[in-house]
Amino acid sequence: MTSIRQLLTNARFSTVLMYLLMGLLLAAAIIFAGKEIEHHINLIDAWITNLGPWGILAFIALFVVTTSVLMPDSVLSIMAGALFGLAWGAAAIITGSLLSAALQYALSQQVLRAKIQRVVDKNPSLAAIQRTICHDALRLQALLRLTPLNPATVSYILGAAGVRFSSFMLACLALVPTLFIEVYFGYAGKHVARMAGRNTSAVYLHDAIVIGGLVVTVIVMVVVSRMARKSFMEAVARTEDSA
Repeated sequence: MTSIRQLLTNARFSTVLMYLLMGLLLAAAIIFAGKEIEHHINLIDAWITNLGPWGILAFIALFVVTTSVLMPDSVLSIMAGALFGLAWGAAAIITGSLLSAALQYALSQQVLRAKIQRVVDKNPSLAAIQRTICHDALRLQALLRLTPLNPATVSYILGAAGVRFSSFMLACLALVPTLFIEVYFGYAGKHVARMAGRNTSAVYLHDAIVIGGLVVTVIVMVVVSRMARKSFMEAVARTEDSA
């Protein structure tokens, strides 16, 4: 129990640290580019527009490959919001996430199962998570997807555990709220950068809505993650007690 709690705490700390780093990078870009930042943003927007649908398809492919080697999906989700906007960014990331999960399931079932299981068996936290999932697969898989654990790590563990593909993919839909929020971070960050590049300090209604939405999404993410973590830990405790 303690080891799992520590694992989830470490994952949450890493996620928060990554968000802070992205925020610092945005602040640095605003400071160094100054009023020219909107010009640079417009150049990037024009480049993305010229790529057409191939830009989104290439980004989805990049997402599938990089997340399958355990790169945090949050980085690419935030980038998608900044590059493609809220709607197209969310569509690209959700599509990429589902394709990535399916690939990771196949790899963990057909290619890497023995290696993954050896790693799990040596790690009490991962082994306890795997045992717990087998007792209430769909609900607990969904809860696990709402925790700060790397989605690819979860996919490999679940695939090696032999969960059914249908329940595995259905539980992946629990990632959608978090992915959307992370895409929104990128979208809002780009909007803040545009605000910084204006020649006026006026704040318009749309600006207030975007910034207010950012605050709300952060609160929602924290609350949902804590609730999921608490529910999953309770399920682990019940499983360990009955073992």
